[in-house]
Amino acid sequence: MKNRYYEYVRTIAEEGSFSRAAQKLYISQPALSAAVKKLEKELHGVPLFDRTVTPVTLTKAGRFYLEKAEVIDRLESEIDLYFSSQAGKRSGTLTIGSASFFCTYVLPGILRGYHVVNPECEIDMLETNVDQADSRLRKGEIDLLLDVEKMDEETFESTVLGKEDILLAVPASFPVNEKLKGYRISRESIISRDFLKGDVPAVDLGFLKDEPFLLLKKKNDIRRRAEEMCRRAGFEVKMGLRLDQMLTAYNIARNSQNGATFFRDTILRYTEPTDRLCYYWIDDPLSERDILISWRKTPGLSALGEDFVKYLLLKRGII
Repeated sequence: MKNRYYEYVRTIAEEGSFSRAAQKLYISQPALSAAVKKLEKELHGVPLFDRTVTPVTLTKAGRFYLEKAEVIDRLESEIDLYFSSQAGKRSGTLTIGSASFFCTYVLPGILRGYHVVNPECEIDMLETNVDQADSRLRKGEIDLLLDVEKMDEETFESTVLGKEDILLAVPASFPVNEKLKGYRISRESIISRDFLKGDVPAVDLGFLKDEPFLLLKKKNDIRRRAEEMCRRAGFEVKMGLRLDQMLTAYNIARNSQNGATFFRDTILRYTEPTDRLCYYWIDDPLSERDILISWRKTPGLSALGEDFVKYLLLKRGII
């Protein structure tokens, strides 16, 4: 099994289409199809994709392959990163800016892992919000920004580390949940991402047109998306509190129940189970967004910065 096969299968599975995957991989569709057929031949002729449905989906064997190939790819990348770091000790200091959610839950584990393979460096975390991020990155106060906000493409370089889904949390005490019983999804299905299989229908946001919402301040990406999704459902958001951080909005919705709120699905990996909230998913293109790592094009990244971005790409499955 070669790394390019893993990338091919993963991209086709993500895109649900050989043609779209070929465009993303910058190869022709016939070449991509031939490569997958060759891989399937090497795997004793077992098909990896169900090509009779649209979008194209992985077979049971395909899901098994992708799961194991991801492990192999990660191990090979860890070996390469370890020895490249040992060969040219990437010493120095790197400052990473991010929202409180990533600083609290995601980055600490990644930084611990990176220090194992590159103990010569020093990495600082700086909690920042949407108002500060652009300025701090431009001024060089931070070297890298981990966020969902799309940056100015003329000034900054960005690469996608992963995707997240924006879901809806409604305090369980709200009577509207009685109308929404058929749309409710469980915490477990969100963590496993099984809710995306479509076993439970997406909620009609129109049911919540008279409910108060806890939203972030205007410049925040999730605020813009939330307001537009509600407009598409035929109403303007009834504003409750305006907050700086999504994690704060989620906790207020859970504890003081001042309103419904939109939240990133990964929050539930790090927060305790609760019966005070009911969860719903939204079938809207705006409910999915990229998680990005960004840096200045000029002067560009240091050798340490390049090494760390490579490590982040290796770990993107946990971001």
